[in-house]
Amino acid sequence: MDHISAPYLFEAAVALDELLRLPETDTKFDDVAGPLIRAHQQMIQLHDPALLYAASLRTARQSAEFLAQVIKAETDEPLPNRVVTGTNLSEIKRRYSHYRSALLGALSVMGTFLVSQKGSHDVLTLLLQGEKLFPADLKEKVPEAVFDAQQAAKCLAYDVATACGFHAFRVTESVLRRYWTHETGGTAHPKVRTLGVYIAALMRAGAGDPKVLAALKQLNELHRNPLIHPETALDVEEALNILGLARSAVAAMLVHLPKIPLTTSTAVP
Repeated sequence: MDHISAPYLFEAAVALDELLRLPETDTKFDDVAGPLIRAHQQMIQLHDPALLYAASLRTARQSAEFLAQVIKAETDEPLPNRVVTGTNLSEIKRRYSHYRSALLGALSVMGTFLVSQKGSHDVLTLLLQGEKLFPADLKEKVPEAVFDAQQAAKCLAYDVATACGFHAFRVTESVLRRYWTHETGGTAHPKVRTLGVYIAALMRAGAGDPKVLAALKQLNELHRNPLIHPETALDVEEALNILGLARSAVAAMLVHLPKIPLTTSTAVP
């Protein structure tokens, strides 16, 4: 995934289109240096191979290179009072027209989509800091759950609601395993490690906070069991509801868990 800045694309278009307004008569270099240099810089940035979307613009790359050559030939010699001939300026404008058409063609078929806000959740937070869907101490107490928290957020952002639900439950289950160890004093985990089995085992052992168990039971009965059936598919509103319940259950468990020492095996980027 590559974040494309809309303001940057606008600024690039403005800088490149300055070439259309170049004169076609002999002109002092100082009078055209700014547009030439700005356009050259924007082309280099647009076609930077390090950017993921650069591959989508490959059909315009050759015309960009031709244009860059003639601009570079002029800007490499910034002599005082030098004059750029009208012929050279006309050639730059001609090559830019070819490049502009190629670039617009590449942009028109590039897979560009708008990711809309989901509920009260900011899009950039969902895509780049998805762990913020859950309490801040998740990373310090159950670092192995952070990956699924981030994936749940991305799935929500991209309208993949059923996958969001699965990742939300994986976060809950990761925290529950830590919670089991803490509340039972290190007793061996159940052979079948599902929410329902853990809840029943905690109740039989007389372990766990009643509020935690109630939150887990509600989440399990209302959402987890129906979600495992292949004919069940969530919509975004249902995914938001599951995330809300999962967050409540996770928060209730995290209150009881200690922070774990940060090691190379528990560190989360």
